[in-house]
Amino acid sequence: MRTAPIFLFTALAACLTAGVWADNHLPSDCDTARDRAKSKYGAVRHYFDALNRCMAKAESDIGRCRSEFEDQQSALGDFIFAQRVAQDTCGREGASGDLAQ
Repeated sequence: MRTAPIFLFTALAACLTAGVWADNHLPSDCDTARDRAKSKYGAVRHYFDALNRCMAKAESDIGRCRSEFEDQQSALGDFIFAQRVAQDTCGREGASGDLAQ
């Protein structure tokens, strides 16, 4: 008879502990937003490099590199938006939205 309350208490403690453990290992919204901004920053770097390679081959004639320039500008806009989302999200959580963590 005494084993039923002990079993119930043990099961409840295990559930609560598992919930806390899982919560500590899931990325927060801030971490997710920051990772997304880092990903967008990687795309910006890629398109800046592509534009620079094109400009070097085209002898600084931007007309020849129009698509690379437009890709670079689009990636830059996506990064700025993602960075602002990260700052807003992390600010709500009381954390820094900076990429360098």
